[in-house]
Amino acid sequence: MKKRLLFAFMFLFLIFIGIVFAHEDEIVEDEIVEDEAVEIEKINEVDYLPIPYWIILIVISAIPILILFYTDRKKSKKHIMFWLIIFLVSSITLIIVADTIYVTLKSETKGPVHWHADLQIWNCDNKLDIINPEGMANRVGTKLFHEHNDGRMHVEGVIRNIKDIDLHNFFNFVGGNLVETSFSILTNQGIIEAKDGELCNGEIGEVQIFLYKVINSHPRQKNRFVVEQLKVNENYVLSPYQDVPPGDCIIVEFDKRKEKTDKICDTYQLAIEQKKMEIV
Repeated sequence: MKKRLLFAFMFLFLIFIGIVFAHEDEIVEDEIVEDEAVEIEKINEVDYLPIPYWIILIVISAIPILILFYTDRKKSKKHIMFWLIIFLVSSITLIIVADTIYVTLKSETKGPVHWHADLQIWNCDNKLDIINPEGMANRVGTKLFHEHNDGRMHVEGVIRNIKDIDLHNFFNFVGGNLVETSFSILTNQGIIEAKDGELCNGEIGEVQIFLYKVINSHPRQKNRFVVEQLKVNENYVLSPYQDVPPGDCIIVEFDKRKEKTDKICDTYQLAIEQKKMEIV
């Protein structure tokens, strides 16, 4: 009888702890909503685990009950251990499967993606290079949205909200900022900034974003790309392609106001030289 009461108490205690932890998480989340830097870090670095803590703890808390169940029937220790292992492996597998299905169904892309776009950042006539990555991950940015010191934006993973992978967020993720009237970017030489109204080669400069976009693409296309040059804003989301082209070429440029840019990504320039691309 005492054993049954002890295990019942453990069971209720674990549920209580889980509810407390879940409540504390909600409070913390509300507190950091106003902190943009922390919120940005949360968008893609958080591990997806939609199942509340208390559900996981209920599953785990079934272990002592299972032990009691077999102990009362005088089962051998080997028998108990066997079923405990089966229980743990099955529970963890079910949680992972449920988590994967949940994230996939909730994502805007209904699963993981691997998209690319080439990016150049210019401050007048100076081409800026994002700070070099360090460590084993070899990336600057988040797991979902980053750069590998290759002048290319990488989207790799599950997109929870399509707005998470716009240009504004990319600049934030790599240690800079991009808005309509200014940009800053973290380079190996430090933070480089540019603002509307500052001088560029003796003339009033503006922050402008130009886009080379393939307008006739299909999944297996390798040539005959028709490209249009557009002006976009900081909320632009790159096109959903793995190869570049047809993936975008994006030019963020501080210069005098103009309708077209003479800058172009190396991949697009090569495609033009090989007569695989035409810009209209």
